[in-house]
Amino acid sequence: MEDVFDSMTATPLAVEAMHEFAGVDARFDAFAALESALDEAETARFSANRAMAVHLDAVRLAIELSRRDPSLYLRPAAVAAPGAEDLAVRAAAAELSMRLRIPAGTIRNRAHEASVLQRCLPLVWERFSAGVADYSDVRVAVDATSGFAAGDPRLVELDAGLAEVIGTITTVQLRQRARTLRARLERDGLEARHTRAYASRRVVIEHVDDGMAWVSLLTSSVDAARIRARLDATAQRLSGSADEPRNRDQLRADTAVAWLVGDGTPTAARVEVVVTVPVLGLAGVSDQPAMLDGVGPIDRATARQLFADAPSFLRLAVDPITSAPLDLDRTRYRPSNAQRTWLAVTHGRCTRPGCNRLAVSSDIDHVRDWQHGGATDRANLAPLCRGDHRLKHVAKFATVKHSDQSVAWRSPVGRSYTGPPPF
Repeated sequence: MEDVFDSMTATPLAVEAMHEFAGVDARFDAFAALESALDEAETARFSANRAMAVHLDAVRLAIELSRRDPSLYLRPAAVAAPGAEDLAVRAAAAELSMRLRIPAGTIRNRAHEASVLQRCLPLVWERFSAGVADYSDVRVAVDATSGFAAGDPRLVELDAGLAEVIGTITTVQLRQRARTLRARLERDGLEARHTRAYASRRVVIEHVDDGMAWVSLLTSSVDAARIRARLDATAQRLSGSADEPRNRDQLRADTAVAWLVGDGTPTAARVEVVVTVPVLGLAGVSDQPAMLDGVGPIDRATARQLFADAPSFLRLAVDPITSAPLDLDRTRYRPSNAQRTWLAVTHGRCTRPGCNRLAVSSDIDHVRDWQHGGATDRANLAPLCRGDHRLKHVAKFATVKHSDQSVAWRSPVGRSYTGPPPF
């Protein structure tokens, strides 16, 4: 039968006959279009993988060049200071962050991934560079090297075992394969690995659309099982009530929130959250939405409730025409609390392009330095996270604030990056 199929592949009629022979009722041109789309999807995937490998290597090289020669980014006084290499690396990561519009932490992670792949997993790197392995897969491989020192002979077996299957199985299956390989290579180190992993436990909050957010907790599997069991038991008990309209998922979510925020307890959450509420929006005259600091727009009903009832929220009524409060200009060096609040509310985040840190927890920077004639007023002030604030003063970045209140950073290579203007 294989000979029959092989002889049929020479002409379109033969291929159509093969489809008919296989019991497929469709025109040849439809199959040709389908096969073309499938081939294009696969080809694009390989191209994207190869391009991502090139990207990671270029990021690694940029970081490495700045580490080798801190004077590329740092001012002379900073080059001679302790920690110059790390500051230069942070400066290079900041520039790539501004150029690519991704966080500087992500840049440094990608440089690290490229370095680990090339030094510890050369076979996996080869598969990645050839386009066979996806970026999500090589990240699993990089994670599997955690705890192994460069040059550890066990890495050779780990590399070979992962390269053998990477790109041919799903990411979930690859992660399981990596765990199995590590367990075999590190029979006596499982407890130490768990201790290292447990040290990275944390909570991550990711805001999504429609006024919602994911709250992710990284903890031990045992604690996660205990949390799930208690949530299940509580949801089961509450769902037994005849007048309970919520399903089990909703009950588990509401229960977790109540436990975390401590509603009705002496230790209930007492934090200040900034909500900017247009006055006409509250009255229903304007469509301008209320803004939750660091998150974005919230619905009008929620805004009314927060504005009226929530003592833990800072309520700032904004002029419905200009969206500006009273003039806050000052002639002294230290910004006033009103200026800090206004800058945090209007900018929302650190004004270094590409940085996502919240402005409410950032420093207030004089764009034009105070000692060089910069004034302490809104035209010359901007929120900068602590890391970028220090970087601005030790690296060869020049900053300027435009009339629309957006801030531009010019790098030592001569390229300028501008963040979005505030609302």
